[in-house]
Amino acid sequence: MPTVGIMADPGLPESVCRRARDAVEQRLDDADGEDWTVVVERGALPLDPDGDIRLMGSAGALSAERDWDYLIYVTDLPRTYDGQPLAYELDRGTGAALLSLPAFGLWRLTARLRTMLTDLALTLHRRQGPEDEGDRSGEVRTPGVRTAHHAPGDGDLLVTLDSRFSALRLWAGMVRNNRPGRLLKALSTCIATAAAAGAFGIFYSSIWNMSDVLPTRRLVLISIVAVLTLSTWLIVRNGLWTRRSTIEQAGAGRLGVGSASNQAALDNAATVTTVVLSVALMYAVIYLVLFAGALAIVDSGYLESQLGHPVGLGDYAALSWLAASLGTMAGSLGSNFDSDDDIREATYSRRAHQRRLLYEEGNKDSHTGG
Repeated sequence: MPTVGIMADPGLPESVCRRARDAVEQRLDDADGEDWTVVVERGALPLDPDGDIRLMGSAGALSAERDWDYLIYVTDLPRTYDGQPLAYELDRGTGAALLSLPAFGLWRLTARLRTMLTDLALTLHRRQGPEDEGDRSGEVRTPGVRTAHHAPGDGDLLVTLDSRFSALRLWAGMVRNNRPGRLLKALSTCIATAAAAGAFGIFYSSIWNMSDVLPTRRLVLISIVAVLTLSTWLIVRNGLWTRRSTIEQAGAGRLGVGSASNQAALDNAATVTTVVLSVALMYAVIYLVLFAGALAIVDSGYLESQLGHPVGLGDYAALSWLAASLGTMAGSLGSNFDSDDDIREATYSRRAHQRRLLYEEGNKDSHTGG
């Protein structure tokens, strides 16, 4: 009865793997005719000074400790090989594979992961079959990837096909793994401050008149400025921008993004997109709250007397629109009281730094023990 252990990084990798577990187990039973057991465990492996995840060297010990026959590690860190997003690294000799979730992009993530986990488990299981004698290629017949061989002992690497969309898919996968919506919890004080400032604004007749005369295109422009202003403030204040020099000091591994400048650009693109989407979602929440408040508080007759014309929902929408923009820009003050660590946790540079600390702590413990 083969057992495959799936070790997944905390966050999206773990949740997606747990959703896929039952289906993967059933597919393995149907495909192989044996009674498979699939176990999902949360875990984060360290990054070495070269920015590499050294799974294969420790795979045997990890599997033995847990009584697993095969080990598949699913990480949320982006990895590339030869300039292309790396889907997975496979070593049939150790019975282990390392799968990078961002390479699967934005859509149909669970379905793609189910297929890939099933294929990887079957490939690892059949490594000792008669038809595989002497075959160390480790190739999995999965659409959208090409094979790249390394020297024996380094594992077999599979990366996405050369495509003008591969970098875009990796970027989208990184944003998906960052989960922009979860940043709202870290910005709770910022949201409260923005909502309070916006609510204070809907009581002023000057804002009523201003929202009444401003054309839609100007309101759109003000919204964009408000979102970008707060996004820039969050990135600068919390040190979310990744510098090339920082990556160069940390090292760029054999399976890293390929160069410090490329890795910095990739991290920053994902960070900026994540923060902007989070602030835009916050803006939408504030707008809905203010719109409901304006309808409940501002009497239509009084608003009509101030504007000098009949009013409808459009007037309340414009008022809430302008108030939400002003409140969002004021929210930067409230962000000073939010947790820096929670905000930084939504970026890849922060999580990669934490993995390097794990590596350093592990080496320190080993030297102390020796």
